[in-house]
Formats: sequence, structure tokens, C-alpha cells
Amino acid sequence: MSNAATQDQQDALLDLLDQVMQHELDFLTELGPLILCASALGVAKDTRSFARLFEAAHALVIRECTHLDEELGLITVEDRGEKSGRRFFALTAQGAHFTKADPLEMAS
Repeated sequence: MSNAATQDQQDALLDLLDQVMQHELDFLTELGPLILCASALGVAKDTRSFARLFEAAHALVIRECTHLDEELGLITVEDRGEKSGRRFFALTAQGAHFTKADPLEMAS
């Protein structure tokens, strides 16, 4: 995670990551649970921001988000950038269940 994040944000992310990993979901890579947690905490709401923040290849983030959306139903892709390929995503009710987040509260 980049230096811009506070220690409290990093601690919250790690705590939530531990919680999500206990569910043993079928993520493609280690990015999957991290994307889920970042979305739940409002750390990143699109693939490009996530890739920059966590210093990951944008293409890998897109691939994992597609899996989280189409295969696991944990996030929903709300919009796509035509040129950049950027995906804007949000937790589904199922994703919120695994992160104990309220998707209605997150939308505001």
C-alpha cells in the first residue's frame, strides 16, 4: 500500500483482510480479497486507483475484478472506461456480507 495511507487505514485493511480470508473463497489471486476489502473500506472504487495504490498491474486488477463480478458475485462493475479499460466497482450484498459492510451505506 502506498505511503499516502494512514496507519489506521492500513490496520483496518489488514484486519478486514484476515476476516475475509477465513471464508476461503475461490479468488483467482491474492488481489481478490484485497480488492474486496479496499472496496468495503472505500479505499479504492475503480481498478486504476486500486492498481496505483497497491502497485499492481492494471490488467491483473481488471482480471480479478471480472472474476469477482462474473464468477463470485461479490462486486458489481458499475461503469467501464472505453479507452482506459478502467472499471468502477461496488460491493454486492454478498460481498458486503463477507466484509460486514452495508452496501446502502457505502453508496452515500
